[in-house]
Amino acid sequence: MPQLPPVPVDSAVRIGHLDNGLTYYIRHNDYPKGQADFYIAQKVGAVQEEDSQRGLAHFLEHMCFNGTKNFPGNELIGWLESVGVKFGQNLNAATWTDKTVYNMTNVPVEREGVQDTCLLILHDWADGLLLDPEEIDKERKVIHEEWRQGNVGQSRILTQLLPSMYPDSKYGHRMPIGTMEVVDNFPHQVLRDYYEKWYRPDLQGIVVVGDIDPDRIETKIKEIFGTIEKPVNPAARESYPVPDTPGTIYAIGKDKEMPYNVMQLMFKHDATPDTEKGGMDYLLENYVISMAMSMLNTRLSDIMSKPDSPASVAQVQYGQYLMSKTKDALSLVALPKDTSAIEALATVYREGLRAARSGFTASEYDRARSEYLSQLEQRYTNRATQTSTSLVNGYVANFTDGEPIPGIENLYAIMSMLANQIPVEVVNMTMAQLMPVDNRVLLAMFPDKAGINIPTEQQFAEALAAVDGEDIEGYVDNVIKEPLIATLPAPGKIVATGIDKVYGATVWTLSNGAKVVAKPTDFKAGEILFAARAFGGTSTLPDSLDNELRYMDVTLSQLGMGPYDNAGLGKFMAGKQASLGLELSNYLRDLSGSAVPKDLKVMMELIYALFTDATLSADEFEAGKNTMRSMLHNQESNPKYQFSKQLNEHIYASPRRHLADMAVIDAADRTRSLNIVKNALANAGEYTFYFVGSFEVDSLKPLVEQYIASLPGKPVKAQLPAFDPSLGVSKGSATEIVQQSMDTPTTYAAVMVTGNEPFTAKDQYLASIAGQILSARLIKLVREDLGAVYSIWANGNLWRYSDPNASLQSVFPMKPEMRDKVLEIISSQIEDMTDSANITPEELSKVKEFMLKTAEESLKRNDSLIDAMQGYQLVPADTLFTAADIVKAITAADVAAYMKRLLDQNNYRVFLLEPEEAK
Repeated sequence: MPQLPPVPVDSAVRIGHLDNGLTYYIRHNDYPKGQADFYIAQKVGAVQEEDSQRGLAHFLEHMCFNGTKNFPGNELIGWLESVGVKFGQNLNAATWTDKTVYNMTNVPVEREGVQDTCLLILHDWADGLLLDPEEIDKERKVIHEEWRQGNVGQSRILTQLLPSMYPDSKYGHRMPIGTMEVVDNFPHQVLRDYYEKWYRPDLQGIVVVGDIDPDRIETKIKEIFGTIEKPVNPAARESYPVPDTPGTIYAIGKDKEMPYNVMQLMFKHDATPDTEKGGMDYLLENYVISMAMSMLNTRLSDIMSKPDSPASVAQVQYGQYLMSKTKDALSLVALPKDTSAIEALATVYREGLRAARSGFTASEYDRARSEYLSQLEQRYTNRATQTSTSLVNGYVANFTDGEPIPGIENLYAIMSMLANQIPVEVVNMTMAQLMPVDNRVLLAMFPDKAGINIPTEQQFAEALAAVDGEDIEGYVDNVIKEPLIATLPAPGKIVATGIDKVYGATVWTLSNGAKVVAKPTDFKAGEILFAARAFGGTSTLPDSLDNELRYMDVTLSQLGMGPYDNAGLGKFMAGKQASLGLELSNYLRDLSGSAVPKDLKVMMELIYALFTDATLSADEFEAGKNTMRSMLHNQESNPKYQFSKQLNEHIYASPRRHLADMAVIDAADRTRSLNIVKNALANAGEYTFYFVGSFEVDSLKPLVEQYIASLPGKPVKAQLPAFDPSLGVSKGSATEIVQQSMDTPTTYAAVMVTGNEPFTAKDQYLASIAGQILSARLIKLVREDLGAVYSIWANGNLWRYSDPNASLQSVFPMKPEMRDKVLEIISSQIEDMTDSANITPEELSKVKEFMLKTAEESLKRNDSLIDAMQGYQLVPADTLFTAADIVKAITAADVAAYMKRLLDQNNYRVFLLEPEEAK
């Protein structure tokens, strides 16, 4: 077979190497304008640890934010936030088994000094950590809380089973969080030694992408990083192959807090070495496997849509085998119904074997390939507005894993040609090799609960062998080929035209009473966003429909249209980049959608079909209920679920705001549910339709007349309904404590301050600022100083139409022993913010810088524009064009006055879910 050429490298990225071994990637990209991303990737992770070092790779990640040569203490976070880079959102890091990546994203880089300082930060992460003993000891507590937060059902089972799933392999003992014995007790010098051994330039890659001058950045990288010494006789970075295993490994586990049954049958394959990923054969192999996975997932989705399916969830994926870089796997996943674990596993395995033995049909492949090429074309059309972060992610993967980086221009040219030359027979030949009889692993996880029948290894083995012995017939692709709309009515008319003076949009009044607001933009070449809104939601519906309304989110996800049920609609939409969704809330009815310009007509057809011919298949409705039953059946032992459930019951009087339970699922009726949907869409004259993006008004006009003006409707006077107090957070102050049995004792807390404020743009920004200031304070006092939590945030909101419409809240898990101290800190800090003397210029300035950066970004985003226009429909106050001026003028006195008005309403609620053992 002739050798295929290498995959071309994107010519827009500059790749270089310093004498000390460091690699760098630089690219100019001006989306978003005036910002850049700065990353450092380390080819080191948990697998480099020795047994006595388990958790050090992850611990080092934390320490990069706790003091460096040029930024001692918390100065690094403080400086970045002073220029609009928010910790946790734009400043973060992550540790895997084989790599660790640090990032600063969306950094405003108009000032060259900011660029240089970000490079200095990357330098310090690479070679300038202080690793102060006091900071190390403080961080032990934070990591302990991270472990506490994650050490629930599935995590505990995996920790127990990984050694058996990775026999004779380091990967079976290298969860990145490590062991708390190591985290609590390692000597300070051990961490320093690990840092010096592995954080070195030959294992480090710098990536800078954004609105920068590549020549200047390259010069600065050479200047700043060139001084780092080249390691002498460095430790070898070993690769750790995962051994092949005969037959099937059965890894079966249970835990009281495992929320559902799940099984994953994995077929292991050697991963392509990093050095061999640069050839065209690797690119084509990825395409072929993606086609096989797409088609098999469609088949599995069809099975799930049947009420008699033993699997509530069935899917397939191909990628890294759990935690190991050196092994890939095809994974068949099944979430069985409570009594059908064996049947669910057999179902997904049978479907996999059907594809491996008989292959896929030409019509299935046509749809899958069409969808692939359509998505590829959309990316190519939007190539000028690729975000810097999406580009960075590709370059990081190239450095750490050898993934090709052809760039969308090359990829589009290559795959548009080759995809149409690869027949379905090639996909079938590949699929036939993906499910071998050896190198199999079955991971099965169950709740440890009375009544849950956990099959034995022998029973699983017998079930798989029985399917192996079946004569499985080939797949028959029964697809409806009918138009979405059988017959279109005569077009309606535009009876009046006006201009929206705030947003410069064209406004049409239609013959059926509907309004259309159209605003072309040049923000993104291949994007058209759609929204529609009508006043009046579900609040006025009778109590007899409570069950249907509590189940409505699931119902809306299952809608079909015209001749197509939901699954059939998905097949009909293959190769068409258009979408549409419906949301019914207490006081509003909202539609949202998107399309690429070539598929705008398709989105219009979806709008018309949803209004006139929404359907709800009996089979899909019942299958959805079965899925929800299986997901909820074992949640009583899950602390996180119980916290959410009981919190809603505490703060909302109306059962409609409570989570759906088994009784609700059983009682929800398909006919009544569909009637709610149809009634919500009965009169198009109640709606205002919005179009924003890449279109011409003259081209949109005939589509509006055909598909929207022709909808059934009549003019009505828009009027918002009265508030129902039972649907909002209950007024008053209260503390409620409930208890739950937990294997890892954790206190889950919610602190909420609510009230009512007349809506203004300024007060909306003040609500957000208050939440951000409180967040920063809690991170410092509760996480960093006290070590009581892993993560803690506060959110401040002011909604245009809600009761109450103002809130300040913080929801978080914490160490039970610290409960009273943490709640005291939160209460005192909220009270503290009612006095302007206590709000420092520094903390206010940091928040304002972030908000000004966000405001500038929003001016060039279609989603921000359409949200602003919809908001203006509710309350005529602009929050887009006025944002920067309002934020700049906000003072500490403004924040304090807002906080005092909110707190004076005396609505302060605390809800706690505690372990039963806590006193």
